[in-house]
Amino acid sequence: MAAPVGALQHAVLVAVPLALVVLIFVTPGLIGHPQSPAIPILSVGVAKQPWNATYNETAVLYVRDALSNPLYDYLAINVTGLGNYSGTSWATSGTRVPFVLLKFPVNATRIANVTAVAIEGRAVYQYNATIEFRFDQGWVFRVTPEGDLSYRDYPVFSVTMRREAP
Repeated sequence: MAAPVGALQHAVLVAVPLALVVLIFVTPGLIGHPQSPAIPILSVGVAKQPWNATYNETAVLYVRDALSNPLYDYLAINVTGLGNYSGTSWATSGTRVPFVLLKFPVNATRIANVTAVAIEGRAVYQYNATIEFRFDQGWVFRVTPEGDLSYRDYPVFSVTMRREAP
């Protein structure tokens, strides 16, 4: 027995729109949802806020996103004193937060190793440097990134954190 005349055309006319509807709903699941890229930055500054009778300024370090306000899975800043400040350290961290902020006392000169970490999903961002806080006609940040032998002076310091290889 033969198929009725036009049955194939009728089947195609029904199947094609159904296939397109299925494709519309399946495609986003196959390619994933686009997310804005995380671009964490470390910023360093000095506030004109006395810490106590000995230290007349407060260093302020923070990690935040350059473009938006995502909630990072983990953010941390660790500062370890060097030279005359050996044995001193300050740290802060947070989970599911948009930024972290760390304050500690500074006076004319303080040298410290600074490590900042940001984790979002599987992406890990990190920045390590030695930073010297110097006061000479205003605050200057003398920064030596990890692995470099020379430093650069900055009146304001802010840097994009490097994404680590998985």
